[in-house]
Amino acid sequence: MLCTHNQQLLNLTQMDKFLRKRKAIALLFFLPLLYLGVSAQAQTSTTSSQSIIDKTARYNDSLPTERLYLHLDKSYYSAGDTIWFKGYLINSALAYSPLSSRLYVDLINDHNKVVRHLVFPISFGLTLGNIYLDESLVHEGAYTIRAYTNWMRNFGPDQLFYTNLYVAASGSDSLLVNANSTLSANHLKIDLKFTGPKNQPSGVHDLQVKLADDKKTWQTSNAQTSASGDLNLDFDLPDNVPVKNLTLIAQDKKTNTTKLIPVNVTRTADIDLQFMPEGGQLVESLPTHIGFKAIGEDGKGINIKGVLIDKENNEEVSFESYHNGMGAFDFVPLPGEKYTAKITLPDGGVKTVNLPVIKTSGTLLKIKNNASDSLEVSVLATKDMQSATNDYTIIGQSRGAIYYAATFKLNKDYATFYVPKSSFPTGIAHFTLFNAQNQPLNERMSFINHHDNLKVEINSNAASYAPRDSIPVHITVKDDKGNPVVGSFSLSVTDDGQIKNTDINKTNILTQLLLSADLKGYVEDPAWYFSADNKAAKALDILLLTQGWIGYDWKDILNGPAQPAFDAEPQYMLKGKVVNVLGKPIANSNVTLLSTGKIKLYKDTTSDSRGQFTFKNFPLITDSIAFVLQARNAKGRIVNAGITVKDDDIPLVSLPYFPPPVPWYVNSDSTALNYINKSAAYHDALDGLKNGPGNHLLKTVNIKDRAVIKGSKNLNGAGSYDQAITQDEIVKAGKISLLKLIEQKVNSFHEGYGAKGNNLAFMLKDKRVHFSIDGIDIDRFYEKSDNSIPNDHYYYQKEILEYFTAEDITGIEVIYSTRFTALYDERNLPDGTATPPTARAGEDVAYLEITTRSGQGPYANRSTGIFVYKPVPITVPAQFYSPKYVVKNMYPRFTDLRSTIYWEPNIVTNKAGEAKTVFYAADPLTTYTIVLQGADLNGKVGYTTHQITIASKK
Repeated sequence: MLCTHNQQLLNLTQMDKFLRKRKAIALLFFLPLLYLGVSAQAQTSTTSSQSIIDKTARYNDSLPTERLYLHLDKSYYSAGDTIWFKGYLINSALAYSPLSSRLYVDLINDHNKVVRHLVFPISFGLTLGNIYLDESLVHEGAYTIRAYTNWMRNFGPDQLFYTNLYVAASGSDSLLVNANSTLSANHLKIDLKFTGPKNQPSGVHDLQVKLADDKKTWQTSNAQTSASGDLNLDFDLPDNVPVKNLTLIAQDKKTNTTKLIPVNVTRTADIDLQFMPEGGQLVESLPTHIGFKAIGEDGKGINIKGVLIDKENNEEVSFESYHNGMGAFDFVPLPGEKYTAKITLPDGGVKTVNLPVIKTSGTLLKIKNNASDSLEVSVLATKDMQSATNDYTIIGQSRGAIYYAATFKLNKDYATFYVPKSSFPTGIAHFTLFNAQNQPLNERMSFINHHDNLKVEINSNAASYAPRDSIPVHITVKDDKGNPVVGSFSLSVTDDGQIKNTDINKTNILTQLLLSADLKGYVEDPAWYFSADNKAAKALDILLLTQGWIGYDWKDILNGPAQPAFDAEPQYMLKGKVVNVLGKPIANSNVTLLSTGKIKLYKDTTSDSRGQFTFKNFPLITDSIAFVLQARNAKGRIVNAGITVKDDDIPLVSLPYFPPPVPWYVNSDSTALNYINKSAAYHDALDGLKNGPGNHLLKTVNIKDRAVIKGSKNLNGAGSYDQAITQDEIVKAGKISLLKLIEQKVNSFHEGYGAKGNNLAFMLKDKRVHFSIDGIDIDRFYEKSDNSIPNDHYYYQKEILEYFTAEDITGIEVIYSTRFTALYDERNLPDGTATPPTARAGEDVAYLEITTRSGQGPYANRSTGIFVYKPVPITVPAQFYSPKYVVKNMYPRFTDLRSTIYWEPNIVTNKAGEAKTVFYAADPLTTYTIVLQGADLNGKVGYTTHQITIASKK
């Protein structure tokens, strides 16, 4: 169906009125300076500095950034479960972003494959939705949710939103594993203990164990646990074995169940240790504040100690980590010296690292952020950089706006300024020093915290309730001055007996939008930096010293920004281009658009001088629909031309590194096990509840008839296959390539190496794959390169599989077992000229029989002058189901085992800053954690947690 307005998806009437009355304003002003230096004179502006300021402001205006946070209902799930979320899309000023009306959400598996690609509507910076973890697509393992707007893609993959989670298999076995791994001089020792759900010994298990990473299996052996479930493994690793992403795969030979156990070890030699001087460089004879960070191969900080030695092995200064492998020390590099850091690691090992090259000439930018109301900003320079005539300029930015700028002359060794913190909003302040030629010399970040975020409170009337009681939730939101705040919030309630809510205390809307979004790479436990810990403020400054190097591309800023590669989407638009057979644009071509299906939509427009056209003002497309576009000349005839549509495909998977989530059964406790055991039981009971007053579950129905792929050229005849992907399944996959479709839908399909060669190949389990399109084996057209290009055949197949889209395909049949492959083998035996050149005697082969709409084989051409475009439909969020026990003893046969007790994504506080909602408790005696997060969409965010006890009545 076609929805005509977003009100059907987001009931935001109060918020809409509120936002229409208020408009976020980024203040641009320049402050007078207080100067405590030697003979330096501060000015508010010069022609040179004003040019920098103007260009920077224009750049920020033309390329405003967007920040995104998704609040998920809980931190881990099982296949068949549903992920519920609310999205907050704001600009750098933390006001809602008007640039985007569509949010793209990808669910990515641990093989970096997108298994779900969904689109959700955004209204006034808010969106809500759900992702069903279909068991046909989602299997046990680690997953990443990647969320973004089209506009966010202009700023690189690091600026998208990511969160990691673990999905357990539905009905997982209850075997738990305690694992401990140690590595010493390439000798890996893994101690395991397998236990039952109540920590009882698991008994003897015959296992096949494999040591592997995400690319290769390194060692395989057989092992047997003791009667108490203990198993001690020893591996001698070659030097070339990477220990990052190393996993032990333990398969029970009797039950065929498999456990993936992360091996978390770090080689001393492979610890990443970096030294980062304040301001970006070491300059001889200038006192420097140097930050350092030591990271293990798991991406987490490792605490170290060390000394700095000169080229004659004299110890200059000692240092040690302050927090999570990070620290800082002060040092004055001497002329002509070369310094090395000698590090002592936690295991007693020693590592040496050279400090950055010392420059003979340069400047430093230093910032002291102490408890006073001002930042102490100092500029130091070597003699040759000092001048009584040339100007230096400092610019201070925050949230995409300039809040401080000053020009001064530096004719002595240093100059110091005191910059009022009140000039900046809460968040990261980014300072840059320029010379007289407008060249950036140094950068430094500092965090300013006015403690002025939203004060959010939850009151539930009582601390304890009985099972199935009605529980009211009263919400009050105020600003830092105690004034009521109108804002939009989302609330989740989870059972602490099944879900651990430690993640909310590590990352939340405040840490994401005020800290992590401005930094590159993984920030470990960001919420700690906002805690009351006495070490937090100093540690945060060290974090920005060591990790705050996202920087600005000043070349683009000063020369003017390039045309963005990805368009903003304030509304849904369809853009394209008309070209002739030579690829030249056709101007003034009449382009018509007609939708197919029950609801008809007709539009027409004319291409411009560059052959480009745009259709606007579409209704909200919530169902699968196709558009037929035609290009006609002045006489109304379809032109011999090509039509292309600017369709921003799913971005390549290039995930920043985050430590992968640990499987629920490894080093676990009863909480995760409770969730796994209760999840399947709850869904079964819920199905029974929904089936009617009798609460009877539907019996399983075994369907014996096999699907028939219409038009298939299957040599075995209709219905003869090991697996079939039907047209109904393909339609649900959306607009993806044929290769992506196969990767998502065909069981055990992967890239690997066949038994008869070392070249990369497409595999089905242990067999190399041949692809037959409309009965034609695509390998019959393959000509082997004379230059022995590595993986040439693999790339030949890949090119064809990426040429077709899912829209071109009506069915895929998997031919794997011997009874089905025989006829294909006979056709493809290596017996002469009719043989595909890739066939190898003695090698087992699997086949994919692919049926296209055209039926014309691997090289079908599309009609010129006509283009069929199928957009990804908007996903309409489902309604979260929460039982309401309005009558005593309601649903007596239903045992309520919810893990997410309640999910309400659409809470809007009124003019008094208040809101209320109500939910019903489930059956287990436990405690609940309530998490409330949100924003006023005008510069402030906030979150809080609250606990409730569920106890039986006395």
